[in-house]
Amino acid sequence: MGKIKFGKRYTIWSPKDGQPCMDHDRQVGEGVNPQEYTGIKLEVREWSEAAQQVISAIPELAGKRVFLVAATLRPETMYGQTNCFVGVSLEYGFFAGASADEVYVVSERSARNMAFQDLSPADGKVEQLGSIDGKQLVGTRVSAPLSCYTNGVFVLPMDNVLATKGTGVVTSVPSDSPDDYAALRDLKKKPEYYGIRPEWVADYEPVSVLSTPTYGDMTAPALCEKLKINSQKDRKQLEDAKEIAYKEGFYNGIMTVGDFIGQPVAEVKTLVRDQLIATGQGFAYAEPDKLVTSRSGDECVVALCDQWYFDYGESEWRALTERCLAAMDTHGDETRHQFELTLGWLHQWACVRTYGLGSRVPWDQTYLIESLSDSTIYMSYYTVAHLLHRSLDGSVPGPLGITPADMDSAAWDYVLLGKPLPAGHSKSAEMDVLRRSFLYWYPVDIRSSGKDLIQNHLTFFLYIHTALFPESEWPRSVRTNGHLLLNGEKMSKSTGNSLTLRDACIRYGADAMRLTLADAGDSIEDANFEETTANAAILRMYTLLEWVTDAYAALAQSEAAPDAPTQVNDVILRPASAPLTAIDRVFDAEIDALTLATGAAYEATMYREALKSGHYDFINSRKWYIDTTASIGMHPTLVRKWITRQVIMLSPITPHWSEHVWRTVMGNSTSVLRARWPQDLPSEPNHALIAAGEYARSVVHSVRDAEAGLQKRAKKKGSAKADEFNPAAPKTIDIFVANKFPEWQENVIAVLKDNYDSTSGKFDDKQIIASLNQKGIMKQNKKAMPFAQEIKKRVALAGPSVFDRALAFKESDIIADIIPFIKNSMGYESVTIIEQPTTVELTDAQTKALEIAVPGEPSFLIANAQQ
Repeated sequence: MGKIKFGKRYTIWSPKDGQPCMDHDRQVGEGVNPQEYTGIKLEVREWSEAAQQVISAIPELAGKRVFLVAATLRPETMYGQTNCFVGVSLEYGFFAGASADEVYVVSERSARNMAFQDLSPADGKVEQLGSIDGKQLVGTRVSAPLSCYTNGVFVLPMDNVLATKGTGVVTSVPSDSPDDYAALRDLKKKPEYYGIRPEWVADYEPVSVLSTPTYGDMTAPALCEKLKINSQKDRKQLEDAKEIAYKEGFYNGIMTVGDFIGQPVAEVKTLVRDQLIATGQGFAYAEPDKLVTSRSGDECVVALCDQWYFDYGESEWRALTERCLAAMDTHGDETRHQFELTLGWLHQWACVRTYGLGSRVPWDQTYLIESLSDSTIYMSYYTVAHLLHRSLDGSVPGPLGITPADMDSAAWDYVLLGKPLPAGHSKSAEMDVLRRSFLYWYPVDIRSSGKDLIQNHLTFFLYIHTALFPESEWPRSVRTNGHLLLNGEKMSKSTGNSLTLRDACIRYGADAMRLTLADAGDSIEDANFEETTANAAILRMYTLLEWVTDAYAALAQSEAAPDAPTQVNDVILRPASAPLTAIDRVFDAEIDALTLATGAAYEATMYREALKSGHYDFINSRKWYIDTTASIGMHPTLVRKWITRQVIMLSPITPHWSEHVWRTVMGNSTSVLRARWPQDLPSEPNHALIAAGEYARSVVHSVRDAEAGLQKRAKKKGSAKADEFNPAAPKTIDIFVANKFPEWQENVIAVLKDNYDSTSGKFDDKQIIASLNQKGIMKQNKKAMPFAQEIKKRVALAGPSVFDRALAFKESDIIADIIPFIKNSMGYESVTIIEQPTTVELTDAQTKALEIAVPGEPSFLIANAQQ
């Protein structure tokens, strides 16, 4: 198939282990890859005085060509070099190069990387001839390849040179690098402060290398001015400017100098690099993009070595894998985004190592398959494993009597890929059974794994499937999860913050632990196991068990006497023969809506969402129902329905608790695990009744707010007048209900509706304002425009149905059902509903209150009862 190749390539390498250090072999730096640079060879033409003293003391340098080597990601800009930078506090070494007459001045770290890239006399050997401080290099004159300053440029000091990035030598292109421009400008302004001679910088000005539509010929100076960068110490602005400059130059830049003048930078970058390498003015160099430490404690390097590798990133193969991803369910946008990023950079992955655990490479027994590249289609084996053997080690044959010798390459090609079996195959009938089993179970419905494997193993999983199998057998979904935290902290034995599954079961019980794990989190973000939640879960499940036990005892009594109310402890039931009230119907609708939401969450493997809707919200709905029916009791039919649904919905999370309730309390003879998901569910929630429930809750909340506001005003006045409200005295409340909206609101909605395009989902704002002004609505009511904006927001969220503001329920019926609750919970002697229009003679205060009521938002008048 040509997907696995052999050749020299860069790989992260552990010198101590003597083999590639792949992600799972690392203590630090998982996901870090080789960063490829162009090494620019700046040959020394004249040493500074301080450097000359050092050189004269190192006889091994006599007769050698010495180069300061800078690592750059932008070889196409080398035409604009004006100097090079070093860190004055860094130590540099003189290291023997690949050619006998060449010596490189670089950091020790970069020399160690070069030793494994054919850039030193012996592979893996660093030959250091001496060392020199960066400060002593300042003032040295070097030749800069491709630079228009052909007489050489000077080595200058820079504040922010790192020994951990590149070679420690930085070539300077101030026309296109904001860092370089800021540093050169500082040196020109204060040469004495930086300890340099003015002539080292005086005649060196930025040179145009490329031109962009946004910033012209001088990208760096333009960005420094735009972002108000005053010196090289403005690190945050310089980081932003650097990113902008690189993207603008690469994607939109056109070369203004050199052999490739007039060509796009994106096309020229590689050409200039190849030219520098071909003329001996540069070489390919790579290093880990960040620190990588192997599990043996070795700081890893990048090595150029012969390897077997997967040719990931090859255009046709990548296109197939991207198509697979597009059709796949990733259970979240972040997982999909991470896959897309990985497909963007992943290429040529080394798939072997020389020692450790693993399988031998079939065609080259000197190598082992590295762990992340292994087992990418192991799930295909599961489809036939039960037919091949009855023991884990394969010593007990399966029901087909097939031996390992029978399963040669031809057999597997037939079973997994459907390729023809050789004529006269002795086990062709048995192979047919295996093939049918594979086709029955495949493709993979869901692959569940850690988020850290997206950048390697899980992407390999997709690549290998698209290479081997037809599209009908590609994976259907991948579900990734984060790591598990304990009490908000990373688990660690050294800090004592750890908890094993066994200890958790002993401490909290299996079901409380499972509930807490479900509550810990679903998404790609790290989940958090909170021990306070586990402790609370124990009490929660015990309290619920007590209530369910009492409820079933009450239900038994109700069955025996359906026309009589019953009570067992706190469970109060009205007669089973009683008709359903409005609140009953709301509760019934909420049971169904929460069951639908829980089923959808389970289907999506979102267990915290399932727990929220199927338990926490379910409990809250029951509590509200208990409170609002306290005066008449709950309806037995709905209590039985609630308990049945609760036990079934919790069974995947708390199977032991659910089994106990299902059998022992509810008296079922079969296991809860055999119970079907509710079959009497509506296709969608009853939105009208759900809205009625929300309305009832909002009324109670509004009554409390209204009374609190009244008390607050009374306290502020600080008086005790006879007509002031006294919360300690008996009180009454009038609730005013409106059956139609104010005329000005209806007019605003009519204008909005006339100027709404249902196809595009947009409003004609200019015409709306013109119509409102023309009709005089804006003048008549200052609230018109804010109201219009609010309606527009609602339409954007819910669609044009918002224009129809008729309520799907009768407000007075809902309020009538919760009057006992309002009386009992808030201490009102009387609650009166006054609907608009009304024939009752109203006081001035009642008239004013009725005027501000609108459909869905009743108004209130609270007063002390007349004695």
